[in-house]
Amino acid sequence: MQLTVEWPMGAVAVSKAGETQIVKLQKALNIPSKAGVIRAALKALERQTEREKLRREVRDSVRRCADADRAENRELFGAGIGARGSEG
Repeated sequence: MQLTVEWPMGAVAVSKAGETQIVKLQKALNIPSKAGVIRAALKALERQTEREKLRREVRDSVRRCADADRAENRELFGAGIGARGSEG
């Protein structure tokens, strides 16, 4: 049996401008606590990071496959597949 213990992080120091921004978001988003604002911001950053990672992976995949895709398209179009007006 493995026990996991989480220690509370404690207070996080922020500038006065940062605190003002947190309070403004707290009111605008109707979040009951400043910690809730921080949790919501962290979740939003995680989602954004995941989306950016997925975009990068798709872009890299497209780059890796581009030459093979072009060659396949040349073969298909050269054989008349996909040419306009060739359907029944």
